[in-house]
Amino acid sequence: MQGSAAVSILPGATPALSPPVVAAQDVTITYGGVVALKNFSLAIQPGEIVGLIGEAACGKTTAALAMLGLLRPPGRVVSGTVTMGGADLLTLPREQLRLLRGRDVGLIVQSPRGALNPLLPIGRQIATVYRAHNKVSRQAARDHALAMLRRVGINDPERRYHAFPHEISGGMAQRVLIAIALSSQPRLLVADEPTSGLDVTIQADFLDRMWRTTRAAESAVLLVTQDLGVIANYCDRILVMQAGEVVEERRVPAFFRGPTHAYSRSILLMQAERGAERLAAPAADTAPLISVRGLFKRYKLRRGRATLQAVGGVWLDIRPGETLGLVGESGSGKTTVGRCILGLVQADEGQLIYRGQALNLAQGLPRSLRPRMQIVFQDPFDSLDPRWNVADLLREPLDLHTKLRGPAQQARINELLELVGLDAPTALMRPRQLSAGQQQRVGIARALACEPELIVLDEPTSALAPAARTAIILLLRSLQQRLGIAYLFISHDLATVRHLSHRVAVMYLSQIVEQGDREQIFAHPRHPYTRALLAAHLDTDPTHRRPDHPPATRLEGEIPSPVDLPPGCYLAGRCPSALPQCRTEKQELIAQEPGRLVRCWRATEELTA
Repeated sequence: MQGSAAVSILPGATPALSPPVVAAQDVTITYGGVVALKNFSLAIQPGEIVGLIGEAACGKTTAALAMLGLLRPPGRVVSGTVTMGGADLLTLPREQLRLLRGRDVGLIVQSPRGALNPLLPIGRQIATVYRAHNKVSRQAARDHALAMLRRVGINDPERRYHAFPHEISGGMAQRVLIAIALSSQPRLLVADEPTSGLDVTIQADFLDRMWRTTRAAESAVLLVTQDLGVIANYCDRILVMQAGEVVEERRVPAFFRGPTHAYSRSILLMQAERGAERLAAPAADTAPLISVRGLFKRYKLRRGRATLQAVGGVWLDIRPGETLGLVGESGSGKTTVGRCILGLVQADEGQLIYRGQALNLAQGLPRSLRPRMQIVFQDPFDSLDPRWNVADLLREPLDLHTKLRGPAQQARINELLELVGLDAPTALMRPRQLSAGQQQRVGIARALACEPELIVLDEPTSALAPAARTAIILLLRSLQQRLGIAYLFISHDLATVRHLSHRVAVMYLSQIVEQGDREQIFAHPRHPYTRALLAAHLDTDPTHRRPDHPPATRLEGEIPSPVDLPPGCYLAGRCPSALPQCRTEKQELIAQEPGRLVRCWRATEELTA
């Protein structure tokens, strides 16, 4: 087959043992005369998973799309070929390319909401793509779509089939894209950050399935990711990109033993630096800054009279200068908790006690308290008005909540830029002119503008490259030490939660199931769900890969529907330790030792036995 010569001969590269599924040879792509990809060559063998890593705007996505014969305007192919099945995808007629895509080639992109049609229910989108490449009836396509929704871990697929993209969480939207891409079992899967919006249990399950399918079907996968744990556990080779070029290609074990390129070494160094410093926790007897008591949020569904429970009786405390990590699966209710605290979503029940002042969360947050509590959103670009420059973005909260005007206001804007590590010329730039890391720094500066005491950080690092992610973590630590701010840190990234949080609360299906300090949760978890979360975490150790050493603790079965929750423990249907009593008896959050709360009678029984 054409393209076998495209296999790199860089140190540690894989020699071609059989004709590759796809091969790129010396592909160069420009955008408006600027070289975005230079002399890119890669051949992926049957049954092989290749990881592609690099900083933002290094050309990773351009390379991945080139493997599909896709090019975003005004991109232009200057040279090179991408060969699959004897055809060059870069010159193939559009109609023939259309037949290949979705059937022989699958694509998972990083921004699910931008890729899904906002006017069509998600189930119909899966079924439509499946019917476009398979001669099946409407009913068969619908049944297949339901099966794919179950396969990617979406609970209550019959109801979710009719949901629109804006009605599901970002993690669920990502799973819908995965379902669409895998529908026709493609020979080549190009996955651009496919797990960035997924919690660790769903991520591990998807990657396990992808690994097994790739090996069994002898298909090929190009996996673009910023997660070194994913590469260490599932990839056979790794390509490191910088400034549009591949600077290193090696077998995964050799890469982690000792990368040869300076940029590759810096990636591993940044991974180590994330946890180098541990912040001192506030004294245990410090009075809470805020206390949340009995927080409930329910949504009435459009069809019928059913009610979805998003948050079910959450209690938590956050002390001044403390970080409380809130973790859980996509759709567990953790973002809703943060938004209810800030009054962005009106709770149905619940009390917020702020510095001894009791407030009814069902009535929202008083305007006078809004400057004291701020939020940083997950997607830095979507949270900034693209029409305004950075100075305007920082001026808005100052106009709304302070009396600063004129030179005093400008001095505060300059101070905010300095606080978050941005230089003065950044003030005149618009969001599209900034990197994702710079955009997130602007979001943090906006949150700091009115000197808040609490900031809700909603997945603030999930959309960032490794270097930017590490820099934001270090920035948040520095700001907390300098300003004494409290954080509610919402994330599915357990490594970041461990390094940034003093205490951790674990959510499952609207409830907190375990809460404790960092060491209690990560060193000695007691709730079965917490244990499963930690077991699904991917370490950067290629000598102990997850497919070769499956974890002892893992959850099986479907997540119950939040519309029809079971009477007993919500985890009982998936828990390997469940007894009949677990399915019928309601579980309460019980104190087991100083600082630890657990919602599991069996865990309490084990402790007292």
